[in-house]
Amino acid sequence: MTGSATSGSGTSAHVLEPASVLVANPMQQHSHQLALAMHEHGWLKAYWAGVPVVAPGESPPFWMPESFRRRIKTVDIPADLRLHPLRFQMGFRFGPKILPQPLLGAPGDLVHRVFHWFDAWTAQRVAALRPAVVIAYENSAYHTFAAAKAVGAYCVLDAASVHQRLSGRLLNRVETPFYKEINRRKDAEVELADLVLTCSPMAADSYVAEGVPADKIRPLLLGAQLPSGQNFAPRTTTRAVPRFLFAGSLSRIKSIDLILQAFTSLAQEGLAYELHFVGGAGGADLMESLRATPHATYFPGVPQKELYPLMAEADCLLLPSRFDSFGMVVAEAMACGTPALVSTFTGAKAIIEQTPGSGWIVEPTMEAIRDQVRALLLDPSRLAQARAHAHRAAEPFSWQAYRARAASLLGGMLR
Repeated sequence: MTGSATSGSGTSAHVLEPASVLVANPMQQHSHQLALAMHEHGWLKAYWAGVPVVAPGESPPFWMPESFRRRIKTVDIPADLRLHPLRFQMGFRFGPKILPQPLLGAPGDLVHRVFHWFDAWTAQRVAALRPAVVIAYENSAYHTFAAAKAVGAYCVLDAASVHQRLSGRLLNRVETPFYKEINRRKDAEVELADLVLTCSPMAADSYVAEGVPADKIRPLLLGAQLPSGQNFAPRTTTRAVPRFLFAGSLSRIKSIDLILQAFTSLAQEGLAYELHFVGGAGGADLMESLRATPHATYFPGVPQKELYPLMAEADCLLLPSRFDSFGMVVAEAMACGTPALVSTFTGAKAIIEQTPGSGWIVEPTMEAIRDQVRALLLDPSRLAQARAHAHRAAEPFSWQAYRARAASLLGGMLR
């Protein structure tokens, strides 16, 4: 993607100056890494997020259950630059228990309502903060960007997913009245934004395909927490029976149903394999299908440091998602020397495209997944050959590398 950095008003007078950037996210996603990138260059004025982080040596919030405290991320951003209002976490956790059904709406509506609440909360505080640059996130930037424009700030939409209309088509989503309001706001956010960051070129293309000007879009490939302090030198051989691994939330978006159908078909052909799933359990029907799939094993979610050895022992990671704006697990697995099989709608396919031989890209269909896996089972040497390429492909996808890309992109556009 190429183009100018001019704002919607037709000017480019915005400059990244010391303490000039607000980063605001109702949850967290990767916002803490972008905020850290801004802080490392002295540009961060404030980081507001619904999910707290802590600085080195700082204790997690006392009110959080121990299970949550263990998952709090440590980010070297001083406490005086951060704000993590308790009210939004309370809304996510207790809203279903205390709100009447008309306010809760359909399943999933509450999350979007909390996003809109955070958006209004942030907008009320922009005038007092007066940042020069506001970085906000999809479905929580509508009022924020309007307030930012009122103080002359440059608006950056950090879009964590593909364009809403593409995701709606891929998921066959039924548009409820509330979803129409969500989509209206998302369209307005893109219109108000001076710059839209996407997690991958694939996601960027989805915006351009929906008519968003190409000079307004910049793909910024994400990073991942890569293993450190452990020896994950890639193996040069495969196990006698190749092992395929899926790590993440078991859902149809991630094509779990297609994976199960493909491997069931391969088992019927008499091909030998191991199929491991690690992560959050899916719906009852998916879990029933998993239990019925030959040679498939499910492991509940494990801490990140325990996941890396599981990845290193696998011969291939599976992420043939119906759509996935990036897919950090691909970079994590490749850092362990494990190649990946991803779909044409998985943003992390860019990693494989940048390092040919590090994995395989297929259409998100049962037939395509089955045929590619069959080819690998019939010639397992291809799995072994891909390991060294995969390890090399992951090197540019640490969070440190992501922060360098972010600072270079924004620093180059706003000078």
